[in-house]
Amino acid sequence: MAKNTGARGLRAILESILTEAMYEIPDAKTGSDKVDAVVIDEESVGSTDIPGCGGKILRGDGALERYLAEAKLKDSVENFASVEGELQEGESEVSSRAMSL
Repeated sequence: MAKNTGARGLRAILESILTEAMYEIPDAKTGSDKVDAVVIDEESVGSTDIPGCGGKILRGDGALERYLAEAKLKDSVENFASVEGELQEGESEVSSRAMSL
């Protein structure tokens, strides 16, 4: 929606994101080179000003599970930091109210 494109524009965007993966996946079929998944996230797509890095090719058995576990851990750390920041803000409000009494 930010790029103001229709279905054909969306297809072109996805093709540009997945181009590298489309050429690499058929070559890597066995062992640790085996492609487990290709992940498309916000970083892959980019923004209207900055192009993304493209699809992330996850190689090896269990690569997708490891990626998802890391993403979940990252999200929980970010959520904890935002909650902690809100608590500190609330504490300063309480202390400023107490000082004004």
